[in-house]
Amino acid sequence: MSTTLSIDLWTDIVCPFCYIGESRLRRALERRGIAAEIRIRSFELDPDVREPMNVTDRLAQRKGLTRAQVVEMEGQVQAMAQAEGLDYVTDRLQGSTLPVHLIAQYANTVSAEAGEEFFRSAQTSYFNGSFNPFDESELIGFAVDSGLDRAGVTAALTDPDLLDAVRTDQQIARQLGVQGVPYILLDRKLAIPGALSLEQFESAIAQVEELGS
Repeated sequence: MSTTLSIDLWTDIVCPFCYIGESRLRRALERRGIAAEIRIRSFELDPDVREPMNVTDRLAQRKGLTRAQVVEMEGQVQAMAQAEGLDYVTDRLQGSTLPVHLIAQYANTVSAEAGEEFFRSAQTSYFNGSFNPFDESELIGFAVDSGLDRAGVTAALTDPDLLDAVRTDQQIARQLGVQGVPYILLDRKLAIPGALSLEQFESAIAQVEELGS
């Protein structure tokens, strides 16, 4: 196996289990002393949403639940995130995540590290309530503050090649049978659907190490 583990991560900024899952994945890598290159892959969880709306209202609408049921569900996820040491606000917006994916794809053209750093920072700030990724000017400013070129970021929002990259990632996900995210591919050898426990991530990494030995 290569000295640096290659990881493809299908994710969406609004996905709480992606947020929690990547945190656990990174902790598992650290505990095993494994370096990794994580490449962000695009997956839109809610491509039909048009205007940003309160996440509780949107989830109730999409899943056919009452607001009370969604509030209870969100509280459970919040507790899960906080147990991982992650900030998690339940009063947030949900909207189209395509612009975030376009910028992440642009960052990927700089380097996989730049793409992962931008996306992870954006997701963390979204869930801690300090960033609204559905406001274009705020999104551009955030990306620039993350170290990306302003002209490149602005152009990314209407770049047909980057849109093709987003759609290609989604097509690959469909071909792999991906129904939801996170979906993680370790060294192109082992697929991990969902946010595993820390111990399960460690076991999966160890399995890939054995496959590469």
